[in-house]
Amino acid sequence: FIAIGLSILGYGIRFFCYHPEHPWMVVLPAPLLCFGFAGLWTLAPSMVADVVDSDELKTHKRREGMFGSIFWWTVKLGISAALAGGGLLLNATGFDVELGGDQSERTLFLLRLFDAIVPMTTSAIAIAAVWFFPITEQKAREVRDELERRRGSLDDTATEEDPA
Repeated sequence: FIAIGLSILGYGIRFFCYHPEHPWMVVLPAPLLCFGFAGLWTLAPSMVADVVDSDELKTHKRREGMFGSIFWWTVKLGISAALAGGGLLLNATGFDVELGGDQSERTLFLLRLFDAIVPMTTSAIAIAAVWFFPITEQKAREVRDELERRRGSLDDTATEEDPA
């Protein structure tokens, strides 16, 4: 929550950092944005692992390949949607490639606005998704303990002699 919250702050600051007289300001929000990226890309795969464990507890099948492929397909779908949405938003700003750097004030304002509001909104959605994720840390530990009771822990198998 803290990491994604910091990235929301960074996106908000980014709105004010596009200034033609001070172009170096665009790098100021970068450290805050990195916290969000690192947090999300650390958390999401660990959530998939918790889902895999929970599924194994219910089905007695280990299907991490299936869940991993669904996860990455969803990531790719999100990237495609972001690219398509970015093009639609660019058109909505009135951006005209023929004008080059001489865009209207309205266009420049909308570009800055969309560049801040859209990622702030999607980051808030990510926080909500994590908040309402049904597998808590305690639940994940209980599932892991039950799985280890059922089939043994990795530590137990690591100490056994290799029959080969």
